[in-house]
Amino acid sequence: MAHPPKTIANYLTFLSAGLASSFLALAAAQAQTAAPEVAPETAAEPAAAAETPVANAEMTDGQRSAAEAAERLAAGEPDEPVILNAPDPDTRRVYVQDPAHFAAVTQQFVIDGSTGRVIGMTDGGFLPHPVAAEDGSFFAQASTVFERIARGKRTDYIEVFDSVSFQPTADIELPADALRFLIGTYQWMNALTPDNKNLLYYQFSPAPAVGIVDLEAKAFDRMLEVPDCFHIFPAAPTTFYMNCRDGSLAKVDFANGETTVTNTEVFHTEEELLINHPAYNMRAGRLVWPTYTGKIFQMDLTADAATFRQPFEALTEAERADGWLPGGWQQTAYHRPSDRIYLLVDQRDQWRHKTASRFVVVMNAATGERLAKLELNREIDSINVSQDEDPLLYALSAGDQTLYILNAETGEELRSVNQLGRGPQIITTHDMGA
Repeated sequence: MAHPPKTIANYLTFLSAGLASSFLALAAAQAQTAAPEVAPETAAEPAAAAETPVANAEMTDGQRSAAEAAERLAAGEPDEPVILNAPDPDTRRVYVQDPAHFAAVTQQFVIDGSTGRVIGMTDGGFLPHPVAAEDGSFFAQASTVFERIARGKRTDYIEVFDSVSFQPTADIELPADALRFLIGTYQWMNALTPDNKNLLYYQFSPAPAVGIVDLEAKAFDRMLEVPDCFHIFPAAPTTFYMNCRDGSLAKVDFANGETTVTNTEVFHTEEELLINHPAYNMRAGRLVWPTYTGKIFQMDLTADAATFRQPFEALTEAERADGWLPGGWQQTAYHRPSDRIYLLVDQRDQWRHKTASRFVVVMNAATGERLAKLELNREIDSINVSQDEDPLLYALSAGDQTLYILNAETGEELRSVNQLGRGPQIITTHDMGA
């Protein structure tokens, strides 16, 4: 269910009406209570003070909006709520998904990164997985609900939202034998194809498979049998890649109703453990996949083949010896226009790679050169970056329920958005840049 954005002024108009009623009730109550007589000249002083408004420059935005709303109400203007459309999406719009610590009912917050304003929200069920069309035309989620909130008959569905009105444009129920994998919100367990015509989702049981939902027909299409591989990285309308347990990538082609699977070379050893949240830029076809120790693997994915770049270390040998390791939930981000990689790091014990970090290292993806080490001064769980020429770095704290918005070049904190649910984890953006 979507909650389209509301204007601040109209919200406060409604609030002002309630406050006005409260003040009237209070005045009536005081009128019924005997009060000591006051000399006329004494009573005039507070009355004059009450008539003197707070200087406009001293008001906060909220106070100013409330005062303006009260004036309109006093003038007899209608006090009807108005629901407006959101601004057209741009490359700085950001979606923050809150799985709410495995709650049965969840929320996604839609934020204007340029202003730090929440422009709308959508509701979801259990462990929703968000996706957003790169061209900004829509956003969607794979979700699950139960007949009795947290028990009873299970229903899995794909919900598609208009990116301006936030109204659902499709609600597609998945068949009982084609349910999705319920797992902590991993960003690439679901994906849109590059042409935005299909949504792909992962199924773990009874056997590994990938489901196809036809968004144009607004209907479930079919399941694809795949090897024991996971994550979904689309490279073409009918081609995607998955990571396999043997250390290779599986290229899956489902054109013309047939499924063809071929494996690449093995690109990492059994000891080189990959984090669960790689960064993938579909427009560039670039997959960035760090290990638990900060070794960066990169692949260029196309419909024809996967090309592996020379891996490099994000952390120096001295840093690793001093306990520096990657950590967080959504730990890495890739900025396509500048070809830069961002990675959350901190000093931590081994196997604590899901805990929050206070630093981001920035690297040239082509050379592996470190460009910066940004101190966030926050416990940050997830990061992402806007895909414009002057990018914003989004740093999300599940503990603070706050999105911090920083200058991606300097690390300067520009603004923040708080009260984002109970345990927000995933940051999604549109790549609408040139």
